[in-house]
Amino acid sequence: MTATMVPQQSAPVAASGTDSGILPALAGAATCLLPFLHPAGPGNTGVADVAICGAIVVAFLWISRNRIPLAFPYVVGVSGLMMGGAFASATSGAPLSTLLVLAQDALLFLWGMTLALGSRDARIVSAVTTAWCRTAAVYASVVVVAYLVGFSPLSGVTARDGARAAYTFGDPNLAGNYLVMSLFVIAACRRPRSATVRHFTYVMLLTAITFTGSNGALLTLVLGATLTLAISAYRRRGVRAGVLTLVATVTIGASLVTYVETQVNLDQVRQQMANSVPLIRDSLARSGGSESQRATILQEGFHLFLQGDGTGYGPGQTKTTLERTQAPYVKEAHNDYLAALLERGVLGEISLFVLGGAMAARCIRLLIGRLPPEYEAIVPRAWLLVVILPATAVSSTFYEVLHFRHLWTWLGLIAALVLVIERQERPQPSARREEMVR
Repeated sequence: MTATMVPQQSAPVAASGTDSGILPALAGAATCLLPFLHPAGPGNTGVADVAICGAIVVAFLWISRNRIPLAFPYVVGVSGLMMGGAFASATSGAPLSTLLVLAQDALLFLWGMTLALGSRDARIVSAVTTAWCRTAAVYASVVVVAYLVGFSPLSGVTARDGARAAYTFGDPNLAGNYLVMSLFVIAACRRPRSATVRHFTYVMLLTAITFTGSNGALLTLVLGATLTLAISAYRRRGVRAGVLTLVATVTIGASLVTYVETQVNLDQVRQQMANSVPLIRDSLARSGGSESQRATILQEGFHLFLQGDGTGYGPGQTKTTLERTQAPYVKEAHNDYLAALLERGVLGEISLFVLGGAMAARCIRLLIGRLPPEYEAIVPRAWLLVVILPATAVSSTFYEVLHFRHLWTWLGLIAALVLVIERQERPQPSARREEMVR
């Protein structure tokens, strides 16, 4: 859903003044800094947050000076999540630290809305996409080398995660999610422009994803690749080709999985490989244990919810509440759907699905729409950005993605491109007058 405030001026506003160059620069700088989250500052802040805050301030000055019509995509869902969190904190007596989580909600939402201003200035979209693609290409190449030579400050390999690489994210799953999302952004933008360099980048990204040992990242990668084939067929040859491609891909994949499960002793294979390859030991070989842990978390989470009154325990309070109730297995929710229900109550859970619906509506609009030439030159295959949505929906069952900065960077880009499509298709005032005369 989108809430819109329209001052006197309603036509697209060209960038003007010194801030016209500062905002794209800050947005691009923030995007470049997205991977550098560890070591973290107070409240899990990162160096990217400085540029993000600067971009938000400059965006506010820009829209105030030029009286730019404002659109607030995702506002209903985000507002509901924040109100649910605030109400849960007030009724449960949660500590003031929950305010930090709500402040993070507001900051990420404002960051996404800042990038949505790219519908008014294509240079914002260009700066963010160029920065993302180039940063991901260089970053993946550097961290792969760091992992291979054992340079832990960049590989992020620690005793806690075994052989898994967290790089500069501080968490292997977060690193894997960023790299998977970056791969599809690069495919959509066709950057680097050189096909040879771009294909080399794909190899580096896939290698870097493998080194994270994130089973969730690998699953979303396969899902995204499957949808990429189907969506590309749809864009080239129509709905029938897209559906047939999707059905054929899923059928082949399901047949392979069924064959392997019935003909191969997977537990024995995992054990043998785990004994010889430490990375497999700490990733695929632990998949059975991870599933058991997640099932336990879900069971305890639902039990905790039923013990309450449906208003929630406050943002970020799942682990603390489990400790207080002496639950046998104390962990964070590691699941956006469960976290919203436990921490923000029924209102938060409903708002989460409203937010997901707003994302889906924009992705569908981007999938069937067409960008004007100026934006199409920046994102030639914008429809491939759509595959990130189902990948994110699946990722949300493994870990909490709503506070991932790169997710809101993607959401801001989606909002900007859809606003451009809608404005292009909207009848101009002169056209409306001609129709009235006729």
